[in-house]
Amino acid sequence: MSIQEVREKLKVYRALDNEIRLRILLTLSKESPLAFSDIVKRVSVEKGLLAYHIGVLKSVGLVECQYERHSSKLSKYWLTDKARKILKELNLI
Repeated sequence: MSIQEVREKLKVYRALDNEIRLRILLTLSKESPLAFSDIVKRVSVEKGLLAYHIGVLKSVGLVECQYERHSSKLSKYWLTDKARKILKELNLI
């Protein structure tokens, strides 16, 4: 494994070192895609805090989203294959 690959993996693990982000990932592993407002309810955090943590997860490639302006629920979120692989490695799914 190259140094760059190790550094990328460490970024992901640092992102996972947070209870809220782990709850988001576990929620999305059970049910996705989910609207932002549905994730707020299931994870039980404020919208601003959830937006921050989802941003962290998106920045390391664990969560993707699609914006839907025509719907009352504007965005849907789901796990990437990378996230599913890491959750399996950690025996969380």
